[in-house]
Order: sequence, then C-alpha cells, then structure tokens
Amino acid sequence: MTSAVRTERPQGAPVGPARGSRRALLPLALAAGGLAVALLVQAVFDPFRTDVPLCPVYHLTGLHCPGCGAIRSVHALLDGDLALALRSNAVLMVALPAVALGFGRWTLRRMRGLRTAAPPSSVVLAGAVIAVVFGILRNLPFFWFLAPVSFVGA
Repeated sequence: MTSAVRTERPQGAPVGPARGSRRALLPLALAAGGLAVALLVQAVFDPFRTDVPLCPVYHLTGLHCPGCGAIRSVHALLDGDLALALRSNAVLMVALPAVALGFGRWTLRRMRGLRTAAPPSSVVLAGAVIAVVFGILRNLPFFWFLAPVSFVGA
C-alpha cells in the first residue's frame, strides 16, 4: 500500500503576499495616513497667517497647554524651518525622533512576527511628567521662550 503525499494547501493557510508584508500593512497605513494629513494641513492653511481653532485650554484659562503650538510646529518642520518648529513647541520636536524610532521598532517587530506590546509604563509615565512640567514652565514669566510663537486671533 502506497501513501499519497498531500500537496494541497491546508485549510486557513495564508494566500497571497508573505506574512511579513501583510503584517506591515497597518504600520504603513498609519504612516501614510499621518503623512497625508500633515501634507493636507500644510497645503490648506498656514497657521502663522490664518485663524486656527484656539486651544480650548488657552481659550478658557489663558494658559498654554503642552500641546499649544503643535500645529505651527509641524507646519514649520514641513517647511524645513527647524528653529521655528522648536520655538513653536520644543517638546514635540524633541519627542518626534523618539516616537519615530519607537514606531520603526514596532513596525520591524510586527513584520518579523514578534510580539508587539504597548510601551512600558515607565516610558508613558516619563512622557506624562515631561508634558506636565513643560506645561507649567511655559506659563511662567522666566520661561517665556517656551510659550508658542503666536496666537493669531487670540
């Protein structure tokens, strides 16, 4: 009696692109979507010359939150003006390379089929502490240079 070798594809086996490239779809879609939104905002308006929605924290309290100036900062960065980007929101510009490295690491691990987890709680806590300290300092007179560049319509 001869046993036949099964050559058909097992039920549920992946069809199409390799598993690594399929795992890369989410990170690539997120990166492409983020870049598309940034470029659209860049093309539609200049936050330094037009009214942009005021930060609700600033509108209600007169205080600059840690995110104030983020749109102007990204706009300046896309224009290639790193000094103005830093002046608009320094913490965002310092954090961007770390976020990009983390995103790249997450993407590579995902493509290789390795376990991906949320950032360690110590990293999240450090980010929260930095944001709170930045939010406090940028509202003190001695640290005036940490406040956003301008508030058109404020």
